[in-house]
Amino acid sequence: MFRTLTLSLGSALLLSAAAPAVARGDRDHEHLRQAAAEGQVVPLGKLIAEVRARPPYSDMTYLGGPQFDAGRMIYKLKFMDGSQVVVVYVDARTGRIVGRNP
Repeated sequence: MFRTLTLSLGSALLLSAAAPAVARGDRDHEHLRQAAAEGQVVPLGKLIAEVRARPPYSDMTYLGGPQFDAGRMIYKLKFMDGSQVVVVYVDARTGRIVGRNP
């Protein structure tokens, strides 16, 4: 019984900790939709295609699952270069690459 209670409490804590992240993600997506409707951002499909067409990313595999930071208006795109994941940061307003890791 103690184990069941511990598992239940642990699950509740995990769910309550995840709720703010989900809400923040929803706000980011809503902000992105609004900015796209107002023509303030490059459409995601076009932005990905433009980055994939540029060397050295044209030789890498795009992994999908873009992430968006509404506060900075930056997309985070992931590519696979051999056995290394390369993260590319792209300005959603201009499509300009603003950073890369590594």
